[in-house]
Amino acid sequence: MMDLRLNSLELYTIAQPRGSRHAELLQGAIGLFNNARRCSLGERVISMLLGRAWRLLDLGAIPSGRVCGRHYAGIRCINLSQISGSMGRTGDFDQRFHPMSDRLRDRWVSVAMARCQDIPLPAVSLVQVGDRYFVEDGHHRLSVARALGESAIDAEVTVWDVSGPLPWEQAAARPVLRPALSAA
Repeated sequence: MMDLRLNSLELYTIAQPRGSRHAELLQGAIGLFNNARRCSLGERVISMLLGRAWRLLDLGAIPSGRVCGRHYAGIRCINLSQISGSMGRTGDFDQRFHPMSDRLRDRWVSVAMARCQDIPLPAVSLVQVGDRYFVEDGHHRLSVARALGESAIDAEVTVWDVSGPLPWEQAAARPVLRPALSAA
């Protein structure tokens, strides 16, 4: 039996006249998303084979009692390579902010279309802990920026002062156990 359900993007694509600028933008954004999803799958396989982490760091792993203070640091231009974690969305994007699920497609594509039409979007919200940044709001905007090859993004930054070692530093100190490869 054939599944005749269509999602909102497919319905929108069907409704657009052929050759319209909007339909072209939509198809380009869907292609960009599909490429990012393929990259996510490839990154995951390679990371698993090499024993490297492929998920975002989790800001929620810091016990609340270890956060000594917080202060607003203003709007800054942040290098995308410094953003390595998330507050609550570690299962949605990989370490390079590729989308890890097709359920993210509609929102991701709408953000990509807005970016390609030069529609201004709000700055992302980041939390800075040490020299790392964590996304509080704006995961899709950040993912699209990376997919478009950008190297920096405007962000509202809040700095957290944390006491003691950070969870991801402790994890990095542990040896990575890899399965032995047999010669057979």
